[in-house]
Amino acid sequence: MPIQDLTPQLRTRLNRFERIVGIFIMAATLMMVIGLFLYLRETAKRKGWFVLKAPYYTYLRSGSGIQVGDKVKLMGFDAGEITAVTAMPPGNEYDVYVSFVVLGEYHGYVWSDSVVKVKSAGLLGNRYLEVIKGDASGKHGKVYATYVSKDGKGIDEMWDPTAKSYKPFPKNDKKAQYYVPAEEPPELASQMDAIVQQAKDALPHVLALTNLLTRVMANTADATDRLNGLLSDAKPIVANLTIISDHLKHPQGSLGEWLIPTNVNRQLSETLTNANTTLLSANSTLTNANLQLTEVATSLDEALDNLAKITGNLRAQVDQNTNIVKEVSQLIVDTDNLVQGLKRHWLLRSAFKGEKTPGSNQAPLRPMNLRR
Repeated sequence: MPIQDLTPQLRTRLNRFERIVGIFIMAATLMMVIGLFLYLRETAKRKGWFVLKAPYYTYLRSGSGIQVGDKVKLMGFDAGEITAVTAMPPGNEYDVYVSFVVLGEYHGYVWSDSVVKVKSAGLLGNRYLEVIKGDASGKHGKVYATYVSKDGKGIDEMWDPTAKSYKPFPKNDKKAQYYVPAEEPPELASQMDAIVQQAKDALPHVLALTNLLTRVMANTADATDRLNGLLSDAKPIVANLTIISDHLKHPQGSLGEWLIPTNVNRQLSETLTNANTTLLSANSTLTNANLQLTEVATSLDEALDNLAKITGNLRAQVDQNTNIVKEVSQLIVDTDNLVQGLKRHWLLRSAFKGEKTPGSNQAPLRPMNLRR
């Protein structure tokens, strides 16, 4: 139906509806533009389109698990990304060339003593790069910042380790990169292969140990069976020992009465009593004999003392009188030596304890030479 054929009321409502549709379209378009702007801004922030990019490179032994676009970590944060992973030419000292960029202000943590560590990202063999920040304090030696940015928007100077100085950074030269040494442990697959190889090498020893354990268990079972047999055989012995111990508990069944009956015990008591009486009598007799022997020894001691004095006087007189016959003088000397020898005899020595033997300080007497 043509618009001019519509009534004024319908024409007014249609204009109002067209106005609403136009506003909706304009709002949707505006929202789409805003969403596109936000998307581009987040993408630019994530990709680092409008931030400073500090280029670095390193060398690895293997490029397994390292891909272009992977994030580069710094202190646990996503600080950059890998830009190239290339194999080195044959015969080169290094195997894999890896270049990466550090975005924004993160390059301020990378100093001349920084290193790149290759870490595992899971059990599937993925790996990632983590840059270890340098020691800017200088406690472990003089270090230098890898790049210098004066305005924070671009790189102005790069540190030259060879010249030990900074040089202008060529912004149009894509090969202008700073080298960061890498610490690369063996990849997870290589470690698993080594573990499997070690397991294979240890498997024969494990099997031998298992066989030995099986043999030990069999011997243990055999020993247990034999021990059970011995215990079964020992049950009667244990029962008999129990009966014997029960008898030993009673006075009439003690071990002493078993070994020595009552009548024998009585006879032994009487015999011991008689023996004790006999020993007392013998002791009394020995005491009396000892007293009598002491009296005899005392009397003999007195007699010997008197005899010694007599012979001593005679010898003194003989020494002074040279006219006495030689045989009488020799007889007196020999008699005196005899008496002195008796006083030194072991049997009569105790009788002369209180008297010092004459001539004890003199030289020993010569043996007696009795003449007939």
